[in-house]
Amino acid sequence: MQLDNPTLIGVYIASITAVTSVTTNLITTVISNWFQTNRQKRSELQDIYAACIKSLATVSTLSSATESNMDNIELSLVEAKKCLALLLICTKKSNQIKLIEEEVYLFISGQYEQFLKKASINVLQPSDKSLEKYEYLLNQPQKQVISAADIMLQLIIKIAAQDKRLLL
Repeated sequence: MQLDNPTLIGVYIASITAVTSVTTNLITTVISNWFQTNRQKRSELQDIYAACIKSLATVSTLSSATESNMDNIELSLVEAKKCLALLLICTKKSNQIKLIEEEVYLFISGQYEQFLKKASINVLQPSDKSLEKYEYLLNQPQKQVISAADIMLQLIIKIAAQDKRLLL
């Protein structure tokens, strides 16, 4: 290696600078993409949790059993089931969702009676006072749906509060 030639020294320095610059840019791009992907996943997860909570809260809130409310309850129930299914898919490796995975499956599949039995074993009760207010208007399946939605709402709020992926 000839270090006494100024032209070669300039070429070596330029080559080392170029390689260092490309490596630095590559590392910066990888780190930036990783953070962007994490932000995007967190935002999607927040949206799914929010949609679950909104849909389940709508079912619980509109339990007055009037015909117009029953249509809204059905639409909200469909949306809640869709969001819960997405939550299971997006969080399949999450320890939090594994705690309520069976309950979510029961709710999504419409097995409200088994869902309520499992919830009562775990000392979970519906807290919605509107169920009591309109209880005389509701038939047994409607009571089960509204009670199950209220309990699922409690579970989702609890799980969302514990999900570390939602933290900044």
